[in-house]
Amino acid sequence: MKYPQLILRIGLGAVFFYFGIMKFFNPVFWASFIPVYIENLLPISINLFLYIQGLVEAIIGLALIFGFYTRLFSFLTASILFVIMVSLGFNDVTVRDFGLFMMAVSLIISGAGELSLDNKIKPKKSL
Repeated sequence: MKYPQLILRIGLGAVFFYFGIMKFFNPVFWASFIPVYIENLLPISINLFLYIQGLVEAIIGLALIFGFYTRLFSFLTASILFVIMVSLGFNDVTVRDFGLFMMAVSLIISGAGELSLDNKIKPKKSL
C-alpha cells in the first residue's frame, strides 16, 4: 500500500506548514501560548523566537509533505510536539498535539513510503 504514509505526511506537514506561516502573520497571538517561565528563559525577543519557530515549522511541513528526509523531519516534529505538550500541561491544545505527535512517531517508524522524494533519491542497490 502506497497511500497511508502519503496521507500521514500531507496531514502532518500541512498542519506544521500552516502553523509555521501563521506565526509570521500574528506573532502576538502565538506568544500567548508560550508560558511566562519559558519566555523568561529566552535570550531573544519573543517575536524573534516565534519568527524562527515559524520558519522551522514551515520547512518541516514542506519536507514532510514532499517526503524529504522524512524520518529526520518526523523526529524533529515529534520533539517539538513533545516539548509543547510537556510545557503546556494537559489541555485541549495538548490533546490535539498528542494526536499529531503519534502521527510523527508513525512516520518515524514507517518512513516516507513509495510516493516520496526519499524513495526517488535513495541510492539503488546493485547486484
